[in-house]
Amino acid sequence: MSAPQMDSPVNRESSSPDYAETISRLFRKHSFTALQKVLSRLFPSDLARILDGYTFDEAAKIFFLIPSHRLAASTLKYVSSDLRNHLMQEYAPEKLLPILEELPPDDRADIIGHLDSALAKRFMGGLDEESMREVEDLLQYDADTAGGLMTPEFFALSVDTTVGAAIDAVRSLPYFEMVFYLYVLDDKRRLVGVSSLRQLILNDPSKTLAEIMNSRTIKVLTNTPSSEVAEMVRRYRLLGVPVVDDMDVLVGVITVDDVISTMEQDITEDVLKSAGAPPPEVVHHSLAKNFSIRLPWLLLALLGALLTGAVIHYFTPLLEGKLILAAFLPLVMNMTGNMATSTAAASAKALANKAAPTGAFKRLFLMETSIGLVLGSLSALLGGLATWQLLKSSTLGQIVAISILINSLLGILLTLFFAKTSERLRSRPEFFSGRISRPLLDLLGVAIYFSIAKVMLGG
Repeated sequence: MSAPQMDSPVNRESSSPDYAETISRLFRKHSFTALQKVLSRLFPSDLARILDGYTFDEAAKIFFLIPSHRLAASTLKYVSSDLRNHLMQEYAPEKLLPILEELPPDDRADIIGHLDSALAKRFMGGLDEESMREVEDLLQYDADTAGGLMTPEFFALSVDTTVGAAIDAVRSLPYFEMVFYLYVLDDKRRLVGVSSLRQLILNDPSKTLAEIMNSRTIKVLTNTPSSEVAEMVRRYRLLGVPVVDDMDVLVGVITVDDVISTMEQDITEDVLKSAGAPPPEVVHHSLAKNFSIRLPWLLLALLGALLTGAVIHYFTPLLEGKLILAAFLPLVMNMTGNMATSTAAASAKALANKAAPTGAFKRLFLMETSIGLVLGSLSALLGGLATWQLLKSSTLGQIVAISILINSLLGILLTLFFAKTSERLRSRPEFFSGRISRPLLDLLGVAIYFSIAKVMLGG
C-alpha cells in the first residue's frame, strides 16, 4: 500500500489532542458543518489515527463527513485494516467508488484485493474502464512481489526525446503519485536507461535523453519478492525501482514509501503476533467480540494451571518429606521462563525479517541453543551453589542446578519448535506464542523438577 499524502501539506495542520477533542465534541452535538471544516484541516494520517479511536459505526459516520473525496481516499489508506474492511463491507459500493477513484492504482487494487470475490466484483463493476483495467492488471500479481507493490503510473519517454521536450513534458504532467526519475524507453517500450530530474535541468535542452541517461539501471521483475526489492532500496538508497516484465518492458514503478510502508506493517504485525499481543484494533470490537477473542486463551491458561496443580499434587508425598523443595520451585520456573522469553523475541525478529537469507533459522537455532547451554550452565551453577550454602545440602543444590539447566534448554527448544512450526504451517504466529508454550513449560518444568528430586532423594 502506498503511503504518500495525496493533499498538499501547505493547507493541512498537524493533529493534536485539541483536534481530537474538538471532533468528539462536534460529533456528539451533531454540528456536522463545523465538523467538516475541522476535518478538512487535518493531515490524512492524523485524521486516520483519530478515527481508529472510535467504534466502527462512529468512525464510519465521521469518515463520510470528510468534505473532499481526495482527502477521504488518503485517509482510507491510513486507517486500520479492520476499519477499512468494515467500510468496504458494510456500505454500498456507490458510496465508496468516488473515493476509490481518487486513489493511486496500486492502493485501489490493494484494497479491493482484500475483499471477498463477490464484493470485489461489485466494486470492480462500478469503476470506470481504465481504473478497472488497472486493478485487474495489478491483482494478477502476488501481494508479496514487485508486481503487487508497483503502481502502473510512471514518467517515461522515448530515447530520442530531447531534454527540452522532456522538461516540457514534466511541466504538463497530470497528478502522479510521485515522480523521482524519468525512465527512458526504446521503440518497443523496453527500459534502456534512467535520468533524474536534476540531470534534465542541468543539461543542454538540445541533447537527447540517450546522451544524458544512465544506462546502468537497477530494475526488478514483476515476480521479484518484495523482500528483495526492500533490500535493493536499502542497499542502493533508491527513491524508486522500475518493474519490468520478461521482455524488459517497463510495466510499473515501486516508490520507496511503498516499500517502507509494506515492510513496517509486515514486521510490526509479525512481531506483535509472535509475542501474543492483541491487535490494536480491539478498541473497535464490541464487548462480546472482545470477550469471545480472549476467553479461549484464558481457558487455556486455566487448563495449564490446573494440570500443573495436578502434577504438584501427584508429588505430595515427596513434598511432605521435603517441603523445602517448594521454596525453590519459583527459582527454577523463572529461569526457564526468562530463557524462553529471550528466545521468543529473537525468533520473532528472525521470522519477521522476510529478507533473511536461507539457513537463517538454522543459525538462530545453533546460536540460541549455544547461548542456552552457556547461560543455563552458569545459572545452574550459581543457583546450585546458593542452594547448597543456604541449606547446607549438596543434594538439594544438585537438584536445583540440574533442574535449571534442563528446563532452560527445554524452554529454548520448545520455543524454537513452536516458532518453526508456525512458519511452516503459515498459521497465525500468536497461536504458537507464549500463550501455549508458557503453560506447557510450566507443566513440564514442574514435572521435571520434582522427578529429579524424587530420583535423587529416593522418594
